[in-house]
Amino acid sequence: MTDPGGASEIRQIKTVCPRDCPDVCGMIASVSGSKVVQVKADPEHPITRGFLCIKCRNYENWINHPSRLLHPLVRDRKSDDFRQATWDEALSLIADRFREISDSVGPQAILPYSYLANMGVVANQFPDRLWNKLNTSRVGLEICAVAGAEAMVRILGRVRGTEPQHLEKTRLYVAWGKNPKESNVHLWSMLSDVETTVVVDPFKSRSAAAADLHIQPKPGTDAILVSGLLKVMIEKGWVDRAFIDDFTVNYAELEAQVRAVSLAEVERVTGVPRSQIEEFAELYHTHQPGLLHIGVGLQRNLNGGAMVAAVCMLGALSGQIGTKGGGVLYANYDWQLNDISYADLRTQVPRMYNMVKLGRDLTCSDEIRALYVYNQNPAATCPNQNRVRQGLMRDDLFVVVHDLFLTDTAQLANVVLPATSFAETFDLQLSYWHDYVQVSNQVIDPIGEARSNHWVIQQLAEKLGFTEPCFQQTGEEVIREALAGTGLDYDELRKGPVLWNDIDRTSFDDRKFPTASGKIELFAFDTTLPDADEHEFRFITPKTYLMQASQYGNMPEKLGELKQPWFFIHPDDAGRLDIEENMELELWNRRGAVKMRARVSELTQPGLLVSYMVRWGANANATTPDAEADMGGNSTFHSNYVSIRRTPAGL
Repeated sequence: MTDPGGASEIRQIKTVCPRDCPDVCGMIASVSGSKVVQVKADPEHPITRGFLCIKCRNYENWINHPSRLLHPLVRDRKSDDFRQATWDEALSLIADRFREISDSVGPQAILPYSYLANMGVVANQFPDRLWNKLNTSRVGLEICAVAGAEAMVRILGRVRGTEPQHLEKTRLYVAWGKNPKESNVHLWSMLSDVETTVVVDPFKSRSAAAADLHIQPKPGTDAILVSGLLKVMIEKGWVDRAFIDDFTVNYAELEAQVRAVSLAEVERVTGVPRSQIEEFAELYHTHQPGLLHIGVGLQRNLNGGAMVAAVCMLGALSGQIGTKGGGVLYANYDWQLNDISYADLRTQVPRMYNMVKLGRDLTCSDEIRALYVYNQNPAATCPNQNRVRQGLMRDDLFVVVHDLFLTDTAQLANVVLPATSFAETFDLQLSYWHDYVQVSNQVIDPIGEARSNHWVIQQLAEKLGFTEPCFQQTGEEVIREALAGTGLDYDELRKGPVLWNDIDRTSFDDRKFPTASGKIELFAFDTTLPDADEHEFRFITPKTYLMQASQYGNMPEKLGELKQPWFFIHPDDAGRLDIEENMELELWNRRGAVKMRARVSELTQPGLLVSYMVRWGANANATTPDAEADMGGNSTFHSNYVSIRRTPAGL
């Protein structure tokens, strides 16, 4: 195959989308010479099935974007302009500063900061070798999903649920705090034969608008809603007592809590009519298998862990855990790869920092002297944004950012290193929803002087004088080490997706639970609501089909209707405050303020403002809290309260 101009042969190479997304799509890159000219979905991939989501279509425009960083940039002070540097100069500067900090105050003053902008095993885990050898501090994974994961582990022992190949058996699908039509599009496409769909969400998302039933509780009241559902089920005999007796513990404690609940009180607190609670409970009982699919949005609240736990126990009492097409699905995190971090290189227990408290940790003391950022853009995506930016601007904080673009965080760095895209690297990709594993083949050489995480860490290790063989491994060797003994064949993974688990089995179908009791561990979940806030409006920031965190923030052609920052406000609130459509307003609290335009809409509910995440520059995170959730120290983006005031433009 040749390109239309006849310039060169078109090569087609299988690769994988690396985004922090459950779908982890198989893709085919078309390459002409040294350039990716098209990226399309792999029609043979069992999950992708020939189509990509809107945000990842035209990937070639992102790979070849004119604002890609092509050379290292350095500056002595953050008030200086960047200047182009050689890789040797940039790496020497980083290595020298790391040595200086380690010798003067200790290596724990160095903090690597990363998440899953690229979910590749090599991109994420190979750098751990250097951080272990250096004995640096570390961050956890609190920015996203650990409250829900901890809740699932407490109850079931593993973070597992129904696999996508069993959705054909599902009769009732419930998206709880999740918007799969926008953020899990390949799952949504598999629901056409499901008899009934229900969405539980305080906001009328695209999924909620398309569902057969939309349950719209007040934000943060989901545990109380579950209490009401369980009360109906227990009183009507709709719980599976045989399953409960055989496979759970502590049921009596939970039953006593639920029986004490008043449905009138549940209706008052949640805003969900009693008739709708009863309808939902009956649907769940009569349409089995029924799948409760919990989204990460639910647990980004102060009481997020308790709410996820409540929904999980709803599934347990129905007796559907371990049923094909039924039960509870939060994620399928149970990856069985070998640890390739070389933890034995570490000689000191790391000082741990919470990701969501970065601004606080950088501004409350000078304990952190160097920050190395990769696979993340904390100046845009972290809560309490103003404090994060204040901390990054510290003159005594040495900041290194490895990225494809001059992001918000990169603009506040001392050293910026140009990163490769997935098309220019070699890696192994897994999903936290489906069980297909695949090697992401490198399809072109790095553009400009862009380099991968793997290459940069190797070079830094050499600059620092580390000679351990693990730093010399090629990408292929790293992947083979991760796969050793798993039953997955490296060469097959290079050809396309390979299913890890038995396609005919489902999680917990053997009714074995890796908990202390060996059973599902029920408990009386917390239904206490956090204290009321001084500000009038709850303000939440859900995902949208147009944006992938902050990764397209510099591509207005991708943003569509989100080119202008705006928020939804209910007509009742707008009328009371004399707010008109498209009026520029400021949402504010003690942490900061952000200007947005109003969209008056019944998609939201009175007292609730909604704006999609997450833009470059000043965004909703100027107002979001850095408090911890009830489990796992998780982020609490949605436990956010603001007031509204007019800007000069809105007067």
